[in-house]
Amino acid sequence: MEYLKDKFRALAEAIERESVLIHRAALVDGYKDLYKFSKLGLDKVIKKATEYGGRKGAKILKERYGIYTDRLDEAMDILTVIAESSRLLDVFEYNLEKMEVYVDGSILVEAVGESKKPVCEPMAGFFEGFLSELLGKNLSVREVACRAQGNERCLFKIEQK
Repeated sequence: MEYLKDKFRALAEAIERESVLIHRAALVDGYKDLYKFSKLGLDKVIKKATEYGGRKGAKILKERYGIYTDRLDEAMDILTVIAESSRLLDVFEYNLEKMEVYVDGSILVEAVGESKKPVCEPMAGFFEGFLSELLGKNLSVREVACRAQGNERCLFKIEQK
C-alpha cells in the first residue's frame, strides 16, 4: 500500500510540474468556437490530438516517474487522479465490470450546451491514448451518452480494439 501511495504522490507532483495553466473561460470559449466546425470533420482531428496527448502523458509518467501497470484498475485509479485534478471535469468514476467511465461536470458540455450528439469526444481521445499507452494495449474509448444530450452524466465505453 505504501508503494501505491508513493506512486500517487509522484503522479500529483508530475501533474504540477508537467501541466500549464490555461484560464477555464478561454478553454470554454475556444471549444465552443471549435465545436462549430465538427460537421467538417474537425472533431476527429481534435480527438486524434487529445489521444496523442494522452499517450504522451502516460509515456512521461512511465519514463520520468517510473509509473507502470498492466492492470486496468490501477490505470483507472491513476486516470481518476489526472482527470479530477485537471479541472476539466468535476467527477470521474468508472465501472470495470461494464467497462464504463462516467463523467460529471465536463467543461466541454459547459462550452457547447445542448447538443444532439455527444460533445466530449476529446476526453474520450485522451482516455484512449492514456490507457492504451500506460497498459500497452490497443484500447478504444468512445462517448456513448452525453450530458449535453440531456443525459444525467457523460458515459464512455472502453473496448479492446
